[in-house]
Amino acid sequence: MNKKLLPALIALSMVASAQAEDVDVYGKMNLTLQNADEGDTSVFEVKSNASRLGFKGTAETDSNFTVVYQYELGINPDDTTTWTQRNSFLGVKGDFGLVKAGLFDTAFKSSQGKVDVFGDLEGDIASAITVNDNRVANTVAYTTPNMSGFSGTVQYVASEEDGVDGGISSAASYKDDALYLAVAYDNGIEEIDSSAVRLTGTYQLGNAQLGALYETVEPAEGDSLSGWLVSAKLAVSQWDIKAQYGASDIVEEAATTASVGADYNFTKKFQFISYITSEESDEGIDDTYIGAGAILKF
Repeated sequence: MNKKLLPALIALSMVASAQAEDVDVYGKMNLTLQNADEGDTSVFEVKSNASRLGFKGTAETDSNFTVVYQYELGINPDDTTTWTQRNSFLGVKGDFGLVKAGLFDTAFKSSQGKVDVFGDLEGDIASAITVNDNRVANTVAYTTPNMSGFSGTVQYVASEEDGVDGGISSAASYKDDALYLAVAYDNGIEEIDSSAVRLTGTYQLGNAQLGALYETVEPAEGDSLSGWLVSAKLAVSQWDIKAQYGASDIVEEAATTASVGADYNFTKKFQFISYITSEESDEGIDDTYIGAGAILKF
């Protein structure tokens, strides 16, 4: 994308504001200063962790449904690299549920809920636990309405290649005030003829959140692989004390990841974060990250 993109997006948002309801411009700035000790190298770096800017809204119709839309971009406030596209879609919702099409996270990825308490940072489960946290293009999804805490999503990903089957991602979940449970299944998403199953659960026990995830993968070739993760987050006054540990053969053989951190919440939209993450594997990973920074949501 070129430098003319931002003015175009601002103009688009102004037009959308005039023609649709509840248009929101939103974003998240997540910046950290960290020491990255990777193998034989050790450097200090400023890093943007999935910072983003987006536009979303709704438009009412004369029928029994509402139009919903979102266009989200990844931004790099620490660098000069170009924008990247994130979850973007056009859809309709009503008593029947939600149907949307575009580019967005798979049902499998979304099923993790809040179990990953180091999401977007070096300790994110995509680093050492799973290769199945995918955001896919050319996709359409249907999500059921909430039925006493139960809901489900079925998603089709078009291959757009002659003779190549598309992929399916699906998930079912239950959520109440304290408990979240989910099961998810992918087929032909990460690679053709591969499949994956994920089980996720979190439980809010007073000021503490406890979580666990288990995942198994049947690759197109070779033996099945598995990985697991446990996490905990404790709210103490304005602090969130966090810990997470997992082991997996999915990304690399005998990989482990361990993270601890402490976040201070100045407001609901601004927080100081700090973390230490250590990752190892039999294939040569031996990395340690120590970092601190801030997150602003708007």
